[in-house]
Amino acid sequence: MRRWIPLVTVAALAAALAAACWGGTSRAQASPALGQLHYLTEEYRPYNFTGEDGKPSGLAVELLQLVWQKTGTPPQEISMLPWARGYYLLTQKPNAVLFSTARTEARDPLFKWACPIGYAEIVLMGLAERNIQIGKLEDAQRYNIGAVRTDVGEQLLLNSGFDEQKIMAANRLSQALRMLTSGRVDLVSTNKTTMQDLIHNQQLDPAQFKVAWVLSSEQFCFAFSHPVEDALVKEFQRGLTQVLASEAFLQLQHKYFPTP
Repeated sequence: MRRWIPLVTVAALAAALAAACWGGTSRAQASPALGQLHYLTEEYRPYNFTGEDGKPSGLAVELLQLVWQKTGTPPQEISMLPWARGYYLLTQKPNAVLFSTARTEARDPLFKWACPIGYAEIVLMGLAERNIQIGKLEDAQRYNIGAVRTDVGEQLLLNSGFDEQKIMAANRLSQALRMLTSGRVDLVSTNKTTMQDLIHNQQLDPAQFKVAWVLSSEQFCFAFSHPVEDALVKEFQRGLTQVLASEAFLQLQHKYFPTP
């Protein structure tokens, strides 16, 4: 299990990396190749979601836009898709970039990566009134669990030997949340922060929900189709590393993860 690292640590680490990777370079050079990629994402607040103006928004979206600026890439179209569709296209298209994608051990060799966007806990969350007690992960196997199809929450369960018949797949996290509140499932396997954000935006009482188990702590990244050239991924990573070390990234952190 990966240790959870606060987002503020990312900026500190990135500062050192940026110095090593970029030295005194301050002027971005145009990168038409990065404009030939197909950028895909989903509704996954606060990292990526459709804003009030109907356009993609969120920490990861704005982070991507800063990378484009840093690499001299013109603004590109971002496709908002159900996660399962986006993940399928990532495996089939030779030029796809999917975010925010958890970089698990099982996924690592399947794609190429530029990291990090952030870190988050993947949890099993239930209703507080049920007070589900899990002493070890195997205890959760007797419950029906909702998860977004092909999302890290589902894949972690399957990789741990859970019966797929006990995992209720949803197209979006909002659907999985409705399954939980209606009693169709006992738990939902998902990113804790994203679930809490969804609960807040649907004006539900956070006290009605309780984390029953922490499955893992995962790094969220930009995942590239395997045919994408290594040099292109490295170019994207250099731009991302420089952005992570900037004041602009600290402002994004405060905007989407405000401190109490």
